[in-house]
Amino acid sequence: MDKPFLNLIIFIIMLALTVDVSRASGQLNTVNNQISNNKVNREGVGEITMQGFIKAKGKALYTDYGNGEIIYLRGVNLGGFLFQEFWMTPTRPSKKIKAELDLYQYLAAKYGREKMRELIELYQANYFTERDFDQLAEIGVNVIRLPFWYINIVDLDGEVREDWYSRFDWFLEEAGKRGIYVIFDFHGAPGSQNGSDHSGVDGGEDKEAASKFFYGDAESVAYHQELYYQIWELIAARYRDNPVVAGYDLLNEPYCTYRYNATLSVAQLRQQLWSVYDQAYHRIRALDPNHLIIMGATWDPVDLPRPEDYGWQNIMYKYHNYLYDDYNNAKGRQLKNIQQKLALIAAADYNVPVLIGEFNYFNNLAAWEQGLSLLNKAGLHWTLWTYKVTSDNGNWGLYHHTGGDVNIERIEAARIAKVWAKVGDSRPNQRLIEVVTKYLLNQ
Repeated sequence: MDKPFLNLIIFIIMLALTVDVSRASGQLNTVNNQISNNKVNREGVGEITMQGFIKAKGKALYTDYGNGEIIYLRGVNLGGFLFQEFWMTPTRPSKKIKAELDLYQYLAAKYGREKMRELIELYQANYFTERDFDQLAEIGVNVIRLPFWYINIVDLDGEVREDWYSRFDWFLEEAGKRGIYVIFDFHGAPGSQNGSDHSGVDGGEDKEAASKFFYGDAESVAYHQELYYQIWELIAARYRDNPVVAGYDLLNEPYCTYRYNATLSVAQLRQQLWSVYDQAYHRIRALDPNHLIIMGATWDPVDLPRPEDYGWQNIMYKYHNYLYDDYNNAKGRQLKNIQQKLALIAAADYNVPVLIGEFNYFNNLAAWEQGLSLLNKAGLHWTLWTYKVTSDNGNWGLYHHTGGDVNIERIEAARIAKVWAKVGDSRPNQRLIEVVTKYLLNQ
């Protein structure tokens, strides 16, 4: 090869490299500009209209009742809002108050039910406001998974509250204005579906026995499950035509911590859950034929049936993904864990969209980068856990509470009200927000 020709080849290669580097630099600068001050370009993202109504076709979600464009739902959970998990909220667990049901019963016994509801409403009104919606919209969130429990809708006697829908109505209206969809997440079922504090009930060392939704005498189980179905019917009837609702997440983490050491066999656990899902599906469909219905696995694809075996349509399957023994990803287990989950999802090959409904990559920001990239490349929908936590919980939250905390048993109602009036005060977990924003923008 003669020297002039060699020089020409070298010049062409160097030019190509320069263009690639410039392009990469330009892309990085674009992302950095978008996340400066936690704000992204929201041009073209407007209020959700009826043309935004989401339905599933095969493994994808589409707008306009399934006839529009493909849409990817990516955002956050809103844990701690409609009911508290004391490990992450400014209300601390105490001797008599281990979970949300304890809190309601304690306040009702001490101050009366009217005052209890007044305090709870004060907490919720201040925990999440229009400012929070704005913050999430600014970083590119287009979906919020909204955990709720049955006492948001019925009273302690199981009677439907006259104004059960008021906060949900407000939430959907404000979300829709900002182009944010909402997933109704039944996080705490009547009787508790897992006996864990995040269902509203803390079963201590015997969480299976505390799961009255599944276990106990037949009459009790039937009562709790019927109340659960009726609550879904209330929601479906009221919001059947609301395009802001992305879907109904039927039941959060059934069995949970005792999934692998339950008294029932694996086959019995699955059949028990699938039967609940099937009945909920049909009772919702009788009132709402169009909204997406979301069914969660505990914990892997093998724990869900093939949808066609039940005749389920317009559904989504959901998985959670946590690994607690390598917080810093020192051994790379955070990434291996999500890779294994993705491999199982691919192998199952269910013809439905997939939501990673809860996950967290904890302390290592590089793990967040790689993990979110894997989810996006797999074409999955996701909602990280969570939006807001106490500051001692680090990357569990995009924002950290700054309003102080309370031990309910040690103070009186006036002090509770003063602290809960500031429960929404928070500061950004800036470095995590910057990472997450890039992948909300599908980078």
